[in-house]
Amino acid sequence: MKLCLLYSKPILLTLLPRQVFTICLLYEINKGKASPWHPYFLHLPRSYSILAAFGELETQALQVDYAIWATQKAVTKAKYEWEQAFTLMKELKLKPPLLTFRAWIWANRTALDLKPNYVRA
Repeated sequence: MKLCLLYSKPILLTLLPRQVFTICLLYEINKGKASPWHPYFLHLPRSYSILAAFGELETQALQVDYAIWATQKAVTKAKYEWEQAFTLMKELKLKPPLLTFRAWIWANRTALDLKPNYVRA
């Protein structure tokens, strides 16, 4: 992807590799049909059942204090990473739906799924 070459900004140095990869994924999706990855993107899951994607209702339904705490922590961490990356995403002129926290959660999880297992270790 040309993102890392075209937009080599100091902010990239403050982001985690997974954040940069998530932004690259959103950048490619932003291209729509012009992206060579477009046919592949059509087959990706539309959502994931992960703690960071839980709303208040799902969180309270867990009923166990530790589970609620873990979910709130996951959401807080994901929002922090999204806020860190938000400036760069706006500079890349991503479409408004791709700037949302919900889009970030989806792209971040998708990016994790795309990585080979040895990278996660």
